[in-house]
Parts: sequence; C-alpha cells; structure tokens
Amino acid sequence: MKVLEIVTAEEAGFCFGVERAIDMVFAAVEDHKDKSVYTLGPLIHNPQVVAKLEKINVRTIDSIDSIDNGILIIRSHGVEPDVYEKAEKKGLHIIDATCPFVKNAQKYARNLIKDGFQTFIYGDPDHPEVKGIQGAADYQAIIVKDLDDIKKQAIGNKVGIVAQTTKSPESFREIIVYLENNVEDLKIHNTICNTTEIRQRSAAKLAEKVDVMLVIGGKNSANTNRLKEICVATSTPTYHIETADEVDPQWLYKKNKVGITAGASTPDWLIREVVQLMNEENKELNVEETEEKEELNVEEAEEVEEVSEPETTEEEVSVEEETVSAEEQEVKYSDYDNADLRKGQKTTGNVVEINDNGVYVNVNYKTDGFIPLRHLSHRPVEDAHEVVNIDDEIEVVVLTLEDDEGNLILSKKQADYEKSWEKIVESYENDEIIEAEVTKEVKGGLVVDVGVRGFIPASHVAIGYVDDLSQYVGETMRLRVIEVERDNNNVVLSAKKVLEEDRAEQKDETLASLEEDQTVEGTVTKLVDFGAFIDLGGIEGLLHISEMSWGRIAHPSEVLEEGQKVEVKVLGVNREEERISLGLKQLLPDPWEEFAEKHYEGEIITGKITKIVDFGAFMEIEKGIEGLIHISQLSHRHVKTPDEVVTVGEEREAKIINVDADQERVGLSLKELEEETEKKPVSKKQKSSSNKKKESSSSSSGGGGATIREIVGDIFDQGN
Repeated sequence: MKVLEIVTAEEAGFCFGVERAIDMVFAAVEDHKDKSVYTLGPLIHNPQVVAKLEKINVRTIDSIDSIDNGILIIRSHGVEPDVYEKAEKKGLHIIDATCPFVKNAQKYARNLIKDGFQTFIYGDPDHPEVKGIQGAADYQAIIVKDLDDIKKQAIGNKVGIVAQTTKSPESFREIIVYLENNVEDLKIHNTICNTTEIRQRSAAKLAEKVDVMLVIGGKNSANTNRLKEICVATSTPTYHIETADEVDPQWLYKKNKVGITAGASTPDWLIREVVQLMNEENKELNVEETEEKEELNVEEAEEVEEVSEPETTEEEVSVEEETVSAEEQEVKYSDYDNADLRKGQKTTGNVVEINDNGVYVNVNYKTDGFIPLRHLSHRPVEDAHEVVNIDDEIEVVVLTLEDDEGNLILSKKQADYEKSWEKIVESYENDEIIEAEVTKEVKGGLVVDVGVRGFIPASHVAIGYVDDLSQYVGETMRLRVIEVERDNNNVVLSAKKVLEEDRAEQKDETLASLEEDQTVEGTVTKLVDFGAFIDLGGIEGLLHISEMSWGRIAHPSEVLEEGQKVEVKVLGVNREEERISLGLKQLLPDPWEEFAEKHYEGEIITGKITKIVDFGAFMEIEKGIEGLIHISQLSHRHVKTPDEVVTVGEEREAKIINVDADQERVGLSLKELEEETEKKPVSKKQKSSSNKKKESSSSSSGGGGATIREIVGDIFDQGN
C-alpha cells in the first residue's frame, strides 16, 4: 500500500506581524467588553479568520466615517497619518496593530522625503500597506511595480527606495542593481520582511522536491499569490486553495509526495485541516487502488507491471534505509558539535549584529545564524535592542539549516520556551516559589509572564477578595505552580498560597514575641461597628471601640481608616486561642490627670449634653471627660425625666460639685447654678443702708462719701 508523504514548508502560516495583530484584537475584545471593536478594512487577507473575528463581534469597516465611538484596530498593513488624525478627532480609542516592519518602511520613507531624496516605493499601488507608506511620505514618493516601471521614471542624482514588506527579494535586487548604475547618491532601505524571503525560498525548494504543491491562503492575499507564482515557476503542479474543502482528491492520485506552504495570513488550524483531509483522502485512494488491482486478471496485471516503474533494487533499498536512519538520528540527537549542527538542536552563540529585521549570531558554524524578530522573544518585539546587545551570549534552537545564502535560521524564543518549561515543571515538582511579572488583567484573573503564558485565577491573587485586579499589572509576584499541562500550554499559578505560607510563618513569630503592655505597630485591615482589626504581622488583633479614645465615639471610622498604619498597646495575649486585645487610648495623654490639675469644685463650666439616662444626663466638658448631672441636680422643681430639662447636643453651663480623678468621675449641677442666679429677699437693715448710700450719693457733690462703717456694714449684712 502506498503511503502519501505530506511535507509542510519550514516557514508557513502566520508571520510575526499578523500573529501580533490577531493577539491585539483578542486582547481588545477581552479588555473592552463594554465597547464595540472595529477593524479598518479586513484585519488580514484571509476570509476564514475574518469570519471567526466576526463571531466575537469584531466588525470590519471600510471607513471611520461609519462609526462615532468604540475601539478602532489599525490592521497590520498600516494606514496613512491622516486616518489617525481623523479617528482622534472623533474620539475613537485607537489600537495600532501595524506590523513593526511596516512601521519601519513608513519611517524610512518619511525620512527620505524629509532629507530631500527622490523617493521610490517598490510595491503594488493598490495594496493598503503601500498606501500607508505613501501617506507617511506625505504623498510625495513614487510607487513602482517592477523594474520596467522604474526605468520609465526620470531618475535624479539623489535617490532613496523602500519596499513593500511582502514583495519579491529577487525583483527588488534587480531594481537596486539598476539604480546603483544610474544614481550617484543612493540610499537603500531593504524593508522586505526577512520572514517573507525565507518563506518564498522555502516554498521554492520544497516545490522542486514534491509531486504536487498546495498553497493555502486568501485569494486576495498578495504574499500568498506570490508564493503560488514561485511554486508554478518550478513546473510542479500547484494549486491555490483557501480551505480544505477545495482540495480535489484527484490531485493526489498516484502521487508520492505533496508539499504544503501557506501565506502570512493563513492560521495554523487551516493548515492542519488540509493535512488531515489529505491523510483521509490518501486512505480512500489506497482502498480504491487495492480493489482495482484485485479485479485485474493476471494478464492485465502483467501489462501493468511492464509499464510500472522499475522495481527498487536491494542497493536502493539499502540507501533508502540509511536515509531514514539518518533522519531519525537527526531528530533523536541534539548535542552534536557545532560543525555538525542539526535542525532542532540547541546551542549557544554570541550576538554579532543587530538590525531592523533581527539578529545575527555566531554559533561557531561556517556562517552566522539569523534570528528573525518574531523568533527573538515570546513577547512582541519591535526593536531587537530591547532583547539583546552586541556580544551577548544566548541560547538558540536551529530552525532551518543553510538557506540559499548559506545562513542558519535560529530561534531564541524556542530556546527560552524550552528553558521556561523546564523551570516550570521543576518548580511544580519541587513545590518551589517562582517570580513573574503580571502582563495584563483578563476575565477571571491575571496573565503573568513565566517564559510562557501563565494564569492566576482571581481567587488565587490574594488571601482576601480583590475588587480591582488591574492594580497588579506590571507588578512582580511570588507564585507557586498549582497546575501544569504542557500539551495544552497551560500553567496555573497562585500568589495566595505563597502569602498564606508567609503569613503562617509570620504568625508564629509574632505570637511568640508579643507581651502585655508592649507597644507595637500594625495595619488596620477592617473596621466593624464594635472596633477594628489590626494586622500585627501574620495575625490580627482586636482594638475594641472602647479602647480607641478617652472620649465617646459612635463608630471606629471617626478615629481610624482601613489601610492606616497605627501604633497600639497590647492589652492581652491568648496564645492558645490566638486572640490578641489591643488599646489605642492608652498611648494618648490621660485627660483625667490634666482635668484634675486645671479644674476644681465650685467652678462653673460649659459643656455639651451627650447622653440622657433614667437617672440623669451626661455632659462632655472636655475631650474625653464626661460629667454626670444627676436627676436631682437638674432643677429645683421636681423632674420626672431628664429630657424635661435638657436635650442631647445642647450646650449648657453647669457647676462642678465634686471631682474624683481616681474613679474618673465628675459631678455636675444645674440646680446649684439656678440658686446662685436667683434674687434673695432684701432686709430692713439693707434697705436703710441702701437709703444712706443714696443720700451720700446725692451729697457727694459737696465732697462727702460712704464711711468705712457703711461699707463694712453692707458687706457684713450681705454675709448674713
């Protein structure tokens, strides 16, 4: 039975820019659930992906004139500067998913115009990427489609050129050679994406080795159509398809090897569907061939043998077995000397060059290896300098052996990925704590960077409930790995477990160190009607409302607030029940001592009625000092209830009738104050004295006045 060999090109499917744009759209949908999300034009040239985005309510618009609010995604192709200005004026929230390579092309074109260069853009005039670059160049650049097009132009002496990122490198080189021979001052920016070049070379090499070639991608995708052109040029039967449904089983009939490549806008799941379908079709074709052979008679079978291919000789079989063995060894072994690098091997090297498209690394091979930006880190990278420096020693994995120019294609991301998984699994098995930065908040928790994507459920972020998870974004947290599924790239972590362990250790230390009458510092964790809970370090103590102030307070919030640092006094420690009682007023000056020094019996004082009880009323006469006006001291008249005389909140004058600082008591009287203000009856002697004073006063003009006897007599009489 024939087994159809299916080979996928080494570089196929999403490029860095497209993958980045897709991630940004999903993040926007997750982070802005209350807003509509729009992409200006199809996010990528793949109708299947666009359809999937529509299912999560990401809508495609042709112009921002059709919307007035919401999230606007600038797709990876980029747009003209005036689009940003228009969107900002409308108040739209802009998320720029322009590919970094396209951004570079825009920047270079803008700078060339600014520096006075006659500027050319090599690309398709109708492609949105080229329109964006032209807009960045203030619409002063000249767009050329090919060498013939540029030959028609009037070339000056000072020329600059950039290229659409998905154009053919070979055609661009032809244009460069022409310009070099005709321009004195030529400035070249090779903005063709390195991944595009690798993808095209990989497709060409594969097409030469297979019987039929399938190119997967949108029919309106420029880079996918270019891949088809490259494969057709090898004379290998080539078919451009968008989905697995378009595969014709007859394309595979009597074929031994099928090659697959895909455009930069083609997701992995579409590629897998095509491969799976071909495997199923392959089985059906084998069944049909078997049934067909069984129906042939011996004579027909002999004819078939005469026209069939020659039988494989023993020598050829031996060579084939050796080849398979070598391929198996290539996968099996990864620690060869660098002179014998193999695909999938991990090695180390030194960074020797950094440019806009990636990094060159010396791995002691016959040529330097190249790391494209997308393979530099698991995070999106716009500038390689953010990740590595010249002379850095880094670990890399060999992705592709020598290309047409003799370069290795390497991946630091893959090496970091393997190392990260090793660390995660080791931490999980050994129950070790790891540290990771929180990169974003998502529904149900936080995403952290542990070399791979890690997830902290909301219930594991802290010991208690956290209302606002966004406060943790950008923070580095100590975590324990609580779940690992490498096959599903699933890592679940917990900060809560680490905090609980720290708290348990701290609690034991705190309990052992606490003593009565000790002054300690704590943090207010919770306010309740009857007091406040204070975190003393792993354990909480209760500060009762009665121990907060010398005066009367209605609620703890009058004195404290949650999160506040405060010094308190330890009033009691029960280590067995892990209960701690605390006091705050004990650290404040005792108002009774000061009161006893400043005030005395018989003094008239002003205060506020704070409380009425059956037996009288309490009046605050100083902060923290309350005196009792007994019901018998409220008035001369008979008083049934205190509220007949006083009301809560009323300010009154009262006379101090007793002070007991030791018992912290002050007796007050309103009745005695009434007695002093009442007028007493006047005696005959007082009246006589009064008349004499009047006579004396009337004769004072003659120099007379009151005698000593009269003055003393008056005082004496008043005293009686």
